[in-house]
Amino acid sequence: MLAFAVNDAGKLARTRRTKRIGGFMTHLSRRTALAGAAALAATGFAARPARAAITPGKPFAGQTVNVMVVRASQYAAQAKRLPEFEAATGIKVNFIDVPFGSLREKVTAEMVAGSSDFDLATVMDVWIPPLVDNYFAPIGADMKARGVDLARYPHAFLYTSQYKNDLYGLPTRCHIQLLFYRKDVLGELGLAVPKTWEDVVQSGLKIQEKTKLSAIAIPYGRLAGQNLMVWYNFLWGAGSDIFDEKMQPMFNNAAGMRATQDYVDILLKYKLCPPGSASFNEGDATGTMVRGDSAMNPCWWHIYNRFAMKDSGVPLDKVGFTPLPTYAGHKPTTYTNTWIYGVNKNTKVRGAAIEFLDWVSNPAIERSILLDPAENDVVATQWSNLRDPQVNARFHDMHANAAEALENTKQSIPNIPQFLPAVDVMEVAMNNIATGQASVADAMNGAAAQVARIMRRG
Repeated sequence: MLAFAVNDAGKLARTRRTKRIGGFMTHLSRRTALAGAAALAATGFAARPARAAITPGKPFAGQTVNVMVVRASQYAAQAKRLPEFEAATGIKVNFIDVPFGSLREKVTAEMVAGSSDFDLATVMDVWIPPLVDNYFAPIGADMKARGVDLARYPHAFLYTSQYKNDLYGLPTRCHIQLLFYRKDVLGELGLAVPKTWEDVVQSGLKIQEKTKLSAIAIPYGRLAGQNLMVWYNFLWGAGSDIFDEKMQPMFNNAAGMRATQDYVDILLKYKLCPPGSASFNEGDATGTMVRGDSAMNPCWWHIYNRFAMKDSGVPLDKVGFTPLPTYAGHKPTTYTNTWIYGVNKNTKVRGAAIEFLDWVSNPAIERSILLDPAENDVVATQWSNLRDPQVNARFHDMHANAAEALENTKQSIPNIPQFLPAVDVMEVAMNNIATGQASVADAMNGAAAQVARIMRRG
């Protein structure tokens, strides 16, 4: 059995865990593979395998591809489908899963050593810039030669994979933010689903007046930038951003100040958040809604499965989701977390690695996982699956809501190595505001000055 967790650990949750789950080989018995195929066939989509990604003649037969993946349910589901790929290509694939908390350290060690132990690796967006020069190889020409249509990906996802005028990977596991809300509570109070942050405040005040629930759970505590991830959408909706066209901080301009004030007013002025929110991380905030203590929560779409669990305080049929609110006159956006499959520049089996990458990223593979009754992973990285009627029927139109937000999201974060240090500065400033240690103006102006120095140092 493959010991994958149901959900990713979180956007940037840093931990000191160093235990590694060793390399396991994902070879299933013929009986198990046939049983899985029969289950898929029952849904009506197993008859469309990703044959277009397979090179005729098995030119790479006998080669072995080692893939380092983060521990997540999606990769466990991909592993179950490897017998089909191995039979069609003669390529043997080993998945080696590494816990989220250990993965960055492991990838860095492989990069520093110039190792060829892994032919592909999954990495998160903010880790990519240093890997491009030192670990990953460009694959743009390979994808073009194989006829891969990159327009199948939302721009916010694909942007992460592009660097220095080339392509260094393909999106494989992408998360987006939505506003989860209690359909039953809003319905009983006659409240419409919020479309703007002003709607959130007005509805939130009524929720707290008429019920014992906190209106909305948002994390304001310091943990790897988690207190910024909803704030980014305030910035975009207000007409500001993190950086301007010259890559200088602009989050402290007039629009940015307004957005920041509105963001913290939900906590400080209107008191719509649960007690202790000034120190909440993402998990704390989400937990209050899953337990049934909050009416709304802007969070990653993978929490869908939390409501489907037996111990959830709120049944799934009472939960709705919608694109994150914005400002009047602006379309909704979403902050994204993108993981890519990258190819090690030191691989000795590049052709086989590209063959596997092409196959595993085929929309039909992703769709088969989304519709498999034995799987519960919600991840869709490609337009066809985000808009697929069967996918949306299974997940109550969550993916259609995600597509709406992604249509208006140009990119989530700047693809530069200075971004992580900038996040460290901004999250401290945000927490200082939330805890009353600094005003919005002082904190944002101070943070902008620090970020400008980071950008000058390069």
